[in-house]
Amino acid sequence: MAVYHPINYDFHRMVIFTTLAGAIVSSLGLGISLIAKYMQIGSLVFNQRPDFLGNYMDSPLAYIFNMGLILAGLCVLLAMYGLQQLRLGHFGHYISITGFAVGACIILIGIYPINYLFEHRLFSTGFLVTTLLLYFLTLCARLNHKEICPLPLFGVSLLGFISASSLALMLNWNILDFSPCVHPKTDICTISLLTWCQTNLVMIWCITLALTIKNLARHDYKKLISNQLTANY
Repeated sequence: MAVYHPINYDFHRMVIFTTLAGAIVSSLGLGISLIAKYMQIGSLVFNQRPDFLGNYMDSPLAYIFNMGLILAGLCVLLAMYGLQQLRLGHFGHYISITGFAVGACIILIGIYPINYLFEHRLFSTGFLVTTLLLYFLTLCARLNHKEICPLPLFGVSLLGFISASSLALMLNWNILDFSPCVHPKTDICTISLLTWCQTNLVMIWCITLALTIKNLARHDYKKLISNQLTANY
């Protein structure tokens, strides 16, 4: 009779809950600080990049925004550790390592908000590069590992890759920052719009990843039960 090793669902749960927790914490921190800033300047807040909400000199609830980033980054680190332990092949390994780098950059952005200009530029650029790589690896996983990258995750990754690539092309690599928008404040700033899209797409990617891991766990469980029943007969 074949020997069946039980699947460690603790790591599945760890990835699911920590990934969801990271998305929820970051969205709460962003939402609370966004509302406070909106009360000051109205809809013009959307013509500023999201990281300006962490400015201690200007944003009324910057500490909530920055603390939310730190906690969200920690959740991403735990989620990527759990993803690494799931042994989903080479692409799963590469995605978890890159996701770990993304989580570290999120924490460092929370520790060094825009008031610390040099450090903030450095870690924000690191976040942009690592998320771009994360989306690219996820898209590549679709070719040979469709169970890791189903259509919803593929769609979010594609949008994220387009958004991150556009920002990378607009970035002034000499100073690791974006040039200020030259049009009137009432007009839509393309850079600000893309950074808002990128921020939200990262959170959506995390939620979609959690749902993907949940489906994988369910599939593995059904497969294990089927194998055990076949062995018994």
